[in-house]
Amino acid sequence: MLFLFLLTGALEAGTIAAVYPILTVAFGTGAGQGGFVLSFFKGLADILPIKDTFVAYCAIFLALSVLSFVVKLYSANFRIRLSAVVVTNNQNAIYQQYLQADYQYFIDHKQGDLIYNAATAPMQISSLMNGVTEIIAQVILSISVFVLLFSLSWQGSFAVLVVGIGYQFLSRYLGKKVSYQSGKGEMEALREYNVILNETISGIKQVKAYAVGDSWKARFGGTVARLWQYAIKRTVWSQLPPFLLFFVMNLAVGVIVLAIKIAAPANFMTLIPVFGAFAFAVFRLVPFISSIGGVLMSVMGSLPDCEAVYSIRSEKITHIEDGNKEFGSFKSEIKFDNISFTHKHRKKTLNGISVTFEKGKTTAIVGRSGSGKTTLINLLLRLIDVDQGEIKIDGINIKEYRLASWLKDVGFVSQDTFILNDTIENNITFGSEGYTHEQVIEAAGYADAHAFISELPGGYGTLVGDKGVRLSGGQAQRIAVARAMIRKPEILVFDEATNNLDNISETAVQRAIEEISKGHTVIIIAHRLSTVVNADKIVVFEDGRVAEQGKHAELLEKRGAYWELYQSRSM
Repeated sequence: MLFLFLLTGALEAGTIAAVYPILTVAFGTGAGQGGFVLSFFKGLADILPIKDTFVAYCAIFLALSVLSFVVKLYSANFRIRLSAVVVTNNQNAIYQQYLQADYQYFIDHKQGDLIYNAATAPMQISSLMNGVTEIIAQVILSISVFVLLFSLSWQGSFAVLVVGIGYQFLSRYLGKKVSYQSGKGEMEALREYNVILNETISGIKQVKAYAVGDSWKARFGGTVARLWQYAIKRTVWSQLPPFLLFFVMNLAVGVIVLAIKIAAPANFMTLIPVFGAFAFAVFRLVPFISSIGGVLMSVMGSLPDCEAVYSIRSEKITHIEDGNKEFGSFKSEIKFDNISFTHKHRKKTLNGISVTFEKGKTTAIVGRSGSGKTTLINLLLRLIDVDQGEIKIDGINIKEYRLASWLKDVGFVSQDTFILNDTIENNITFGSEGYTHEQVIEAAGYADAHAFISELPGGYGTLVGDKGVRLSGGQAQRIAVARAMIRKPEILVFDEATNNLDNISETAVQRAIEEISKGHTVIIIAHRLSTVVNADKIVVFEDGRVAEQGKHAELLEKRGAYWELYQSRSM
């Protein structure tokens, strides 16, 4: 890129310098001025097979213009492609960090901020790179043209240099005081804009049901107004330096012409070619100097986002350390041995939990909200890691297994079903490749979903809408069960999978769960105790501890924690 910039500078200076010999021939005067430039181009003209000197000089000017255009175009293309590669790499790296981060990271950050940091903020790296490389290119061009100016008139060159330095100081001052601060304000307002928009779309049902649209509208409108207030301020002030520079240069050219005419009227015509070439060079130089100031302000405006990207790339995001053992098949038991865990900024969620899940058995976990049931499942799925104790699979610490190989043998269905805005088939395969259509149908059959899918207009190719709005709760949940079953897991985990369903939907999903529980190791977290009465073992959680465990009838006889839960529900 530096080579291209140097070549562009040389060609641009050459193109401007070619004006001088053309003017000397056209006016028939001024040949004694700027001897180096004239002799150089005279040597080039002599090489060409053109007898007319004026035509030869024009041909050189045109050839240099074409070469300068081609090199500039190639240089711009190269620079844009390079910045695109860097932006892409950063976007991919941040996305990869998100995928590797533990579940706690997403609990600690707003969804809108995460989206902004991964999608929007890295785009400003392109502005930064284009800006910095543009400044380098324009500095090289300016130096090349300035050298030419100096060869024509050192006095005029000194005046141009003073104006250029003053302009850069003004641009730096405005960039620091206006563009950077405005850019920071824009970034913060745009983040809030993303958060509000994301929350509005996600919670539109509640926003409408509670009739609070006006307050959300006011909040959104205030953020948009603040965003554009900063944007307008930055944009308007960035226009001042180039306007001022052009005004000063126009004024200077007019004053110099009058000064020459008044001071040396006899030599006025002799100086015309030199002045013409000098003026042409100055007016070619002005856009370079002007663009440096504008680009500098743009760079300062993009820095807050680039700093945010750098901060994200540099921060130590907590993530799950992968093991190095391949998990083969589940042989005997999953054992939670004296497990403790505390969520950030909360009291201890699990405190000395010890429980065993046996192969081929159905184990239910029950307890009041906040007793630690879901946290236990999150630890089993390694969304988070234990603070104390060990989780052992067939006697081996779960941390020793490669995470992907372990999770491949676990089917997970949660209370909050995540449905893609895609076809039913793609929702069942869920990004995994290699499944045939027959395997999709087989999984749907296990989940008692094939019948209703077949009745849909598009069958397995039916688009279900955003978050599955075209499906009922029971249908969506059965697709989630099919998604778990297509993996042919040995272990099935149901985290309150029927909690948000009506009685009819609950019956359908429960029937599917009971059917596929045969021959699998099943862990069920249940809010409705009617779904766990047939479990081989029921574990009762209370304030992060195991209060008691046993079969349904045994626990009722004890009249303990399970009996109290059972009595508190109209069963």
